[in-house]
Amino acid sequence: MKLHRFFAVSIVVFLAGALLLGACGGDDDDDEGGGVTATPTAAPSKAPSASTEYPVTLTDMLGRQVTIEAAPATVAALSPTTVEFVYAVGATSVTRSKSVAYPEEALTAEDIGPSYQPNLELVASKNPDLIIADAMLQPQLAGDLGALGIPVLYVGVGTWEDVATGLDLVGQALDKQAAAEAAAGELERVRSEIEAQLPDTGPKVLILNGTPDDFYSAKPESYVGALSEILGVTNLAAGAPDVGQFPGYTKLGLESIVADAPDVILAISAGPPGGQTITDALSADPAWATVPAVKNGRVHEISAELYLQAPGPRAADGLTELAGLYYPEVYGQ
Repeated sequence: MKLHRFFAVSIVVFLAGALLLGACGGDDDDDEGGGVTATPTAAPSKAPSASTEYPVTLTDMLGRQVTIEAAPATVAALSPTTVEFVYAVGATSVTRSKSVAYPEEALTAEDIGPSYQPNLELVASKNPDLIIADAMLQPQLAGDLGALGIPVLYVGVGTWEDVATGLDLVGQALDKQAAAEAAAGELERVRSEIEAQLPDTGPKVLILNGTPDDFYSAKPESYVGALSEILGVTNLAAGAPDVGQFPGYTKLGLESIVADAPDVILAISAGPPGGQTITDALSADPAWATVPAVKNGRVHEISAELYLQAPGPRAADGLTELAGLYYPEVYGQ
């Protein structure tokens, strides 16, 4: 399927002028929001097998044919998302982009700088047998990576379904199919359990990303919007035109927000730790006082890492958190 939902995830450089800035799998705190974004093509999976027979040719998530001659002994992952894919199937990476914070064992890998501008000489110096690049964040690096003469597999995440596709590809590439299938199976188990308890009617939701005085609204085409769609909410930004540098985001005026009366507002705030958040600003602003989410104390900050910087194998954690925020009476929180 197509990875048509780019969630602007990268470190949290949120948008032009300190807003939304992230692109799936991005890096850092303020230098990762720009760059080229992609609409990769998710690879069709081949039938599961006990082990990979090399050489193997895979169709990656940019629609490229990638041939891997032998089982990779050394793997170099180039973004938070790709690092998490490698560890999720039980392998390790000799590299990591600078904002990688999970899993803990990845922190000993070589820091190659920000995902948008990784140090490719440093990557090559690790003599990897396979490079795993980010299909959402790093398509513009394909030419430079190809010049290294090392197989490059692109994977990325813009939707829930993309996570299973990425696990499948990485599992096949690294001969870790059993672990990949187990991880994908756990994702579907969590989703099925949550969906089985969903109420017939969901809340009206507004998801904001940026700074307290300048933020954008996430549409269903964003990653957090895609997870929210699974939970049956009404996204108040649905159908609005894209506004700004990143697909999947729009601008909504205060007048229309007040009129639409969101029941829940979620926010990912840009800026240094300890600074004012969108949640703080809205809760204290009299102009928002009549909005049900504000009146009822249902304005919440959510994780930049989980929904912006490293969408991927931890999607079940994100879905579980959102379910609790949207339906506390059902899932608790």
